[in-house]
Amino acid sequence: MTQDEVLGEGERRTRWLGGVAVFLMVMTPLLGYLAPLGFAPLLTLVGLLAIPGLTSSSLARSRPAIGPMALLAVLVVWALISLSWSPAAPDVERIKRGKDIGNFTALKLLLQLVFYGAAVAALGTMSRRSARLAGWVMLVGVGLLALIGVLDGLLKAGIYQAARVAIGDPIRPDLAMVKVSLAMYPLALLIWPCARILDAAGFRGRNVLIALLAGAIALGGHLTGADAPVAAILLGGLTWLGVRVLGKPFTRTLIPIVVTPFVFAPMVVLWGVRSGFFSWLHVLVPPSWDHRLNIWAFTADQILHHALRGWGIDAARTFGDAIPLHTHNAAMQLWLELGAVGAALVAAFFAWVLYRVVGWTEESRRDGAMAAAATVSYLVIGGLSFGVWQEWWLALGALTVIACGVAQKTGAAFR
Repeated sequence: MTQDEVLGEGERRTRWLGGVAVFLMVMTPLLGYLAPLGFAPLLTLVGLLAIPGLTSSSLARSRPAIGPMALLAVLVVWALISLSWSPAAPDVERIKRGKDIGNFTALKLLLQLVFYGAAVAALGTMSRRSARLAGWVMLVGVGLLALIGVLDGLLKAGIYQAARVAIGDPIRPDLAMVKVSLAMYPLALLIWPCARILDAAGFRGRNVLIALLAGAIALGGHLTGADAPVAAILLGGLTWLGVRVLGKPFTRTLIPIVVTPFVFAPMVVLWGVRSGFFSWLHVLVPPSWDHRLNIWAFTADQILHHALRGWGIDAARTFGDAIPLHTHNAAMQLWLELGAVGAALVAAFFAWVLYRVVGWTEESRRDGAMAAAATVSYLVIGGLSFGVWQEWWLALGALTVIACGVAQKTGAAFR
C-alpha cells in the first residue's frame, strides 16, 4: 500500500466505495418520493458496484456479520425447500421458458441476499472520510424529502399529481396520496442515523433540529394516512431515549421483547379470538385495523394445520379474500408460510442483531440508540404493513444497515 493510499489516521482510502455510498444517498430521496419500488434495483446495483471494493482485509473486518448472514442463508434455503409443498410454487416448465420468473420469490430472496449482502459488507468498510461525506448527503436528502412529504400532505398530493401530469402519466388524487405516503417509510428508518449525525456535529440547537425532523416525518405520515411510520417514530423514539438514558440494560431488554412476537404471535392471536378480546377490539378500531384483525384471526387458524413446516413460501397469496396478498404482520406471515422453523430463524437473526447493538451501546450510547431505534422502527412497520418478501422493503432494511454504519463512522470522525 502506497503512502498516497493511506489517510493520516491509518485508514485505507475508499474513494470508489465513498462514491457508491454518495450515489446511494442521492438516489434515496428521489426514489422515496417518485418510485419507492425502485429501492430493490437500486440496492442490487449498489451491491454490484460495491463488489470491487471488497478485499480480503475488508472481509476480515466484516466477520461479525457472518453469523446473521448465515441465518439468512439458512432461511433462504428453507424457503427454497418449502417450494416442494407450497401451493404457490411456480411452474418449473414456465420458468424454463422465461415465464413466471418474477413470481419465483425464493430465487429472488437468494439473489437479494447476495447483492444486498455485498452492498452492506462492502460499504461497511468505508473510511471515515468517505462515510462523512455520504452521511451529510443522506441528512440533506432526508430533510428535503421530509419537507416535501409534509407539503404534499397538506396539498393533498398536489405536487405529486403535478409531476405525474408533467410526464404524461396522470394519477387519481387518492392513489397519489397513497404514493406520497410511501415516502414516509424510508424516512421513519433513516431518521435515526440522521439524528446520530446531527448529534455528533455538536452545534447548538441540534436537539431541536432532531425533534423537528422527527416531528415532520410523523406529521407527514399522519397527513398522508400512513399510520405505521407514525408508530415507528413514536416507538423508535422511546427506544432511542431509553438507550441514551439507561444504556446496556435497556438494550438487553429489547432482545426478549423483539424475539417474543416471532415465537408467540399465533398463540397470542388465538387467545385473543377465543377469549373475546378481538371481538371487543372490533368495536373500537377503525376499518383498516378491523380488517387486520380478521386477517390475523384467519391466519392463526391456518397456521395450526402446518405449524412446524408452514404452508410454503408465498402460500399467503392463495387464500383469496381472507388474506389479500399478505398477512400485514411479519411474524404471522413467517409462521403461515415457513412455520416454526422460519419464525425461529428470523427471531434468532434479530436477536443476533440486537446482541451486536448491545456491543455498540457499550462503546457509545449514541451509536447504540441509533441502531436500536432503527431496528425497532423496521420491526414496527413490518409488523403492521408490508409483506415479508417485498423486494423494496427488504432493500430498505439493507439501506438502513448501511445508513447506520455511515452515521457511526461519521460520528467517530467528529471525535
